[in-house]
Amino acid sequence: MFKWRSESNYLSRYVGSGALNTIIGWSVIFLLMAIGTSPILANISGYLLGLVLGFVISKNFVFRSAGTARDEGKRYFIAFVISFIFNLLALQFSLEVLHWNQNVAQVVAAITYTVFMYLLSLHFVFEPNKEPYN
Repeated sequence: MFKWRSESNYLSRYVGSGALNTIIGWSVIFLLMAIGTSPILANISGYLLGLVLGFVISKNFVFRSAGTARDEGKRYFIAFVISFIFNLLALQFSLEVLHWNQNVAQVVAAITYTVFMYLLSLHFVFEPNKEPYN
Protein backbone atom coordinates (compact mmCIF):
# COMPACT_ATOMS: atom_id res chain seq x y z
CA MET A 1 0.00 0.00 0.00
CA PHE A 2 2.87 2.38 0.77
CA LYS A 3 4.20 2.19 -2.78
CA TRP A 4 0.78 3.01 -4.24
CA ARG A 5 0.24 5.93 -1.86
CA SER A 6 3.71 7.32 -2.57
CA GLU A 7 3.18 6.93 -6.32
CA SER A 8 -0.23 8.62 -6.20
CA ASN A 9 1.27 11.52 -4.21
CA TYR A 10 4.00 11.99 -6.82
CA LEU A 11 1.54 11.74 -9.67
CA SER A 12 -0.97 14.20 -8.21
CA ARG A 13 1.76 16.76 -7.45
CA TYR A 14 3.25 16.23 -10.91
CA VAL A 15 -0.10 16.83 -12.58
CA GLY A 16 -0.78 19.95 -10.50
CA SER A 17 2.63 21.52 -11.00
CA GLY A 18 2.61 20.45 -14.63
CA ALA A 19 -0.55 22.47 -15.17
CA LEU A 20 1.31 25.65 -14.21
CA ASN A 21 4.30 24.79 -16.36
CA THR A 22 2.00 23.85 -19.24
CA ILE A 23 0.11 27.13 -19.09
CA ILE A 24 3.38 29.07 -19.26
CA GLY A 25 4.92 26.89 -21.99
CA TRP A 26 1.81 26.75 -24.16
CA SER A 27 1.28 30.49 -23.80
CA VAL A 28 4.69 31.01 -25.33
CA ILE A 29 4.13 28.34 -28.01
CA PHE A 30 0.74 29.59 -29.17
CA LEU A 31 1.72 33.27 -28.94
CA LEU A 32 4.75 32.64 -31.13
CA MET A 33 2.68 30.65 -33.65
CA ALA A 34 0.08 33.46 -33.68
CA ILE A 35 2.75 35.94 -34.76
CA GLY A 36 3.96 33.62 -37.52
CA THR A 37 6.73 31.58 -35.91
CA SER A 38 6.97 28.00 -37.20
CA PRO A 39 5.36 25.34 -34.98
CA ILE A 40 8.73 23.63 -34.44
CA LEU A 41 10.54 26.83 -33.35
CA ALA A 42 7.58 27.85 -31.18
CA ASN A 43 7.62 24.42 -29.55
CA ILE A 44 11.34 24.58 -28.83
CA SER A 45 10.98 28.05 -27.30
CA GLY A 46 8.13 27.04 -25.01
CA TYR A 47 9.87 23.94 -23.75
CA LEU A 48 13.18 25.69 -23.13
CA LEU A 49 11.38 28.25 -21.00
CA GLY A 50 9.78 25.47 -18.97
CA LEU A 51 13.04 23.56 -18.49
CA VAL A 52 14.34 25.46 -15.47
CA LEU A 53 10.91 26.03 -13.96
CA GLY A 54 10.09 22.34 -14.33
CA PHE A 55 13.30 21.24 -12.61
CA VAL A 56 12.83 23.53 -9.63
CA ILE A 57 9.19 22.54 -9.15
CA SER A 58 9.87 18.82 -9.63
CA LYS A 59 12.85 18.72 -7.27
CA ASN A 60 11.34 20.79 -4.48
CA PHE A 61 7.61 20.14 -4.71
CA VAL A 62 6.77 17.04 -6.75
CA PHE A 63 9.43 14.54 -5.71
CA ARG A 64 10.80 16.46 -2.69
CA SER A 65 14.11 14.98 -3.56
CA ALA A 66 16.98 14.36 -1.18
CA GLY A 67 19.60 14.46 -3.94
CA THR A 68 21.94 17.26 -4.93
CA ALA A 69 20.78 19.86 -7.43
CA ARG A 70 23.98 19.38 -9.47
CA ASP A 71 23.59 15.62 -9.95
CA GLU A 72 19.86 15.71 -10.41
CA GLY A 73 20.14 18.71 -12.70
CA LYS A 74 22.36 16.71 -15.03
CA ARG A 75 19.97 13.76 -15.02
CA TYR A 76 16.99 16.08 -15.44
CA PHE A 77 18.58 17.62 -18.51
CA ILE A 78 19.19 14.14 -19.99
CA ALA A 79 15.56 13.21 -19.26
CA PHE A 80 14.43 16.50 -20.79
CA VAL A 81 16.40 15.85 -23.98
CA ILE A 82 15.03 12.31 -24.32
CA SER A 83 11.47 13.45 -23.62
CA PHE A 84 11.81 16.43 -25.94
CA ILE A 85 13.10 14.27 -28.80
CA PHE A 86 9.98 12.13 -28.49
CA ASN A 87 7.92 15.34 -28.29
CA LEU A 88 9.38 16.60 -31.56
CA LEU A 89 8.95 13.21 -33.23
CA ALA A 90 5.29 13.15 -32.20
CA LEU A 91 4.83 16.74 -33.41
CA GLN A 92 6.49 16.09 -36.74
CA PHE A 93 4.60 12.82 -37.26
CA SER A 94 1.29 14.49 -36.40
CA LEU A 95 1.95 17.38 -38.79
CA GLU A 96 3.64 15.65 -41.73
CA VAL A 97 2.21 12.12 -41.75
CA LEU A 98 -1.22 12.50 -40.16
CA HIS A 99 -1.68 16.09 -41.44
CA TRP A 100 -3.33 17.15 -38.21
CA ASN A 101 -4.06 20.74 -37.30
CA GLN A 102 -0.98 22.33 -35.70
CA ASN A 103 -2.83 22.99 -32.42
CA VAL A 104 -3.91 19.35 -32.09
CA ALA A 105 -0.39 18.25 -33.01
CA GLN A 106 1.04 20.44 -30.22
CA VAL A 107 -1.30 18.78 -27.70
CA VAL A 108 -0.27 15.29 -28.84
CA ALA A 109 3.39 16.30 -28.62
CA ALA A 110 2.86 17.69 -25.10
CA ILE A 111 1.21 14.47 -23.91
CA THR A 112 4.11 12.46 -25.29
CA TYR A 113 6.63 14.70 -23.52
CA THR A 114 4.71 14.59 -20.23
CA VAL A 115 4.53 10.80 -20.07
CA PHE A 116 8.22 10.33 -20.85
CA MET A 117 9.32 13.10 -18.47
CA TYR A 118 7.27 11.79 -15.56
CA LEU A 119 8.57 8.24 -15.90
CA LEU A 120 12.18 9.36 -16.29
CA SER A 121 11.89 11.81 -13.38
CA LEU A 122 10.44 9.16 -11.12
CA HIS A 123 12.82 6.34 -12.02
CA PHE A 124 16.02 8.09 -13.16
CA VAL A 125 16.31 11.73 -12.13
CA PHE A 126 15.29 12.26 -8.53
CA GLU A 127 16.45 10.44 -5.43
CA PRO A 128 13.51 9.35 -3.34
CA ASN A 129 12.81 11.16 -0.12
CA LYS A 130 12.96 8.79 2.83
CA GLU A 131 9.86 10.26 4.50
CA PRO A 132 6.80 8.00 4.32
CA TYR A 133 3.78 9.42 2.51
CA ASN A 134 5.76 12.27 1.04
